[in-house]
Amino acid sequence: MEKRNIFKKHIAKAILICFFGVISALFNACSPESVVETIDIIEEGVETEATLDNLNGEWIRIASTNPVADGIIIDMSGTSGIIIDKAGSGFAEGDLKWKDIKAVDTENFTHEELGSDGAYYQATMLLKSDDTLRISVGSSGAGNAQKWVREGQYTPIDSQGPATTETLACNIGEARTLSNGTAAVDYFIDCVVDITAPLTIEPGTVIQFGENAGLGIYDGGSLNAKGTANAPIVFEGKNMVDGYWRGIHIETRSLDNVLENVRIQDAGSNYVYCCNGVASLFLKGAKVGLQNVQIANGGGHGIMAIGDTEFETYGNLRIETHEEYPLYINGSIADGLDGSTSDYTGNDKDYAYITSNTIAQPTTWSKLNVPYLVEGEVLDVTNSFSLEAGVEIVFQENGGIGVYDQGTFDVQGTASEPVTMKGFSTIPGFWRGIHIETNSAENTLNYLEVSEAGSNYVYCCNEIGSLFLKSGTASVTNSTFSNGKSYGIVTRPDFEFNAYNGNTITTHQQAPMYIPASIMGELDGIKSSYTGNDKDYLLVYNSDVDEDMTVLPNDVPFQIANNTVIDITARINVTAGVEIVFEEASGLGVYDNGIFNAIGDASNKIILRGAQNTVGFWRGIHTETNSMDNVIRFAEIDNGGGNYVYCCNEASSLFVKEGQLTITDSTISNSGGCGLNIGSGATVTESNNSYENNQEGDVCD
Repeated sequence: MEKRNIFKKHIAKAILICFFGVISALFNACSPESVVETIDIIEEGVETEATLDNLNGEWIRIASTNPVADGIIIDMSGTSGIIIDKAGSGFAEGDLKWKDIKAVDTENFTHEELGSDGAYYQATMLLKSDDTLRISVGSSGAGNAQKWVREGQYTPIDSQGPATTETLACNIGEARTLSNGTAAVDYFIDCVVDITAPLTIEPGTVIQFGENAGLGIYDGGSLNAKGTANAPIVFEGKNMVDGYWRGIHIETRSLDNVLENVRIQDAGSNYVYCCNGVASLFLKGAKVGLQNVQIANGGGHGIMAIGDTEFETYGNLRIETHEEYPLYINGSIADGLDGSTSDYTGNDKDYAYITSNTIAQPTTWSKLNVPYLVEGEVLDVTNSFSLEAGVEIVFQENGGIGVYDQGTFDVQGTASEPVTMKGFSTIPGFWRGIHIETNSAENTLNYLEVSEAGSNYVYCCNEIGSLFLKSGTASVTNSTFSNGKSYGIVTRPDFEFNAYNGNTITTHQQAPMYIPASIMGELDGIKSSYTGNDKDYLLVYNSDVDEDMTVLPNDVPFQIANNTVIDITARINVTAGVEIVFEEASGLGVYDNGIFNAIGDASNKIILRGAQNTVGFWRGIHTETNSMDNVIRFAEIDNGGGNYVYCCNEASSLFVKEGQLTITDSTISNSGGCGLNIGSGATVTESNNSYENNQEGDVCD
């Protein structure tokens, strides 16, 4: 504002304060507080009215990024402006060009601007000290930067000279500042400008690029482009064609690399320097701050960041209308992304593309409004890696995640916002899956949804599963695994769960779980679900039970793998309702300090049977420990006695070689040898049992 306007406004305010102060004193002499309140109200009203009054009158557009429409005259009154001369534009006289004008302060205003498509767009006005009006429209369309003057009253300031556009030289080797002048376009670039010194760009500056031109910042160069909300800095093509110019390339780690309140549009025709990727903004090992940046109408990616690029700040980005991905970055760089205020939609490929690499530093991925897309390689995690609630990750074919060395994997979804990991295609086994082999308590999978995994092992040559737990520890809770080509969860004997609860494993082509016997007691029973797979049982392979455990019933049985004897040298409690199915020539052996305590009830028996209803299909149970807790009650033992459990004893469904055992209220049937075989050194208490179709007798001693 000119000094005379500020003076007049303050005089008017002072007169009103005095006038209303006198009136208030006459009528409210006993209430001085009411005088203050009245002054405050009037003062606020006068300030707003005076500010909007500064815009009243007729304005003519003299320069813009759409010269065809220059010459429009608008009559501004109150909070709106109406076209009274449409000049060469496609508008009609009488159209409401500006509406809902609101004052931010004495120089800055917000309003809605009528576009040539008939829609209104959010826009800002800047009333400059030379009484010119600058308008910036929040759209990448033609005419989004405009200069207006008062009709019949504008005289250019002599020091500014005529409105001109400067063509920049192809290198900037000394510190320089680019300023916002009187022209609609301040600077033109028709080459790749090499910037090897600090470059500062002032608010409101518009830089236009010729075909295949660009900016490259390297060596001692830096780019400090700090616009304002009402005077953004604009980098645009001379023609509004996607991919018209190359873009901006930054590869320096200067704290002065800042893009704030900036628009980049029409870029991405080619790399700036050979032979890098094509992007509107290419960051190569750079350190840069990005705040309130709009990137649009690109021929390549929006932002491509590689190497050890680091975001000093990052927030409120809008990346749209690109032919490739809005973001193309490595996994560690994704740590700096803002998901709460940035928008990445409206591109041909609406994903944050993650190139395969090692997560070798603490990294957190936040929820974005587009999924992360991991390329078809394994993402190696050797440091802490966290996924926040709502993150969605899509894997290309044969992609996967492997956690090893010092890596940790912390997934913190919620019931309303689970973390999702799925294949780019819904084909079962489209991607590899997750592999964990670290001993960290931070390995936590909570409210994770995994689908389409199990194409192959993550690391050679392990079993294949949607989740492979090779060693160490992890918690798996409230998670779902579905549409897998192989097993749902595979664990090795060197792994144990810190917590396991409330999980669902369904629609897998193999068993939902492939686990050692030592894991049986770490499952949570019917709190988890395992139905709907091609093989609805929990497949158990050979391992020792050398720590006490309690086995709970599930909605599918345990199944002991073919020719597997489970050695029990600690206490195992088998609870009511547990069903254990034995494949051919498998069995249980209890010795040393082992205890076999299997207690069902009349309505919920323990079932121990063969995978086929064939006499003598599996080996049976062998006990030889002297514990009073060796008890079998309300159990059904069927199809055992195919061979000895340990050489070279007699084949029996239940062989008590020595020690103690109590068996009551149970059934032993279809044994290939004896039903119950009692060794010479054994003490067996039995009652209320039944025996059926045992080939060598029901009870032998």
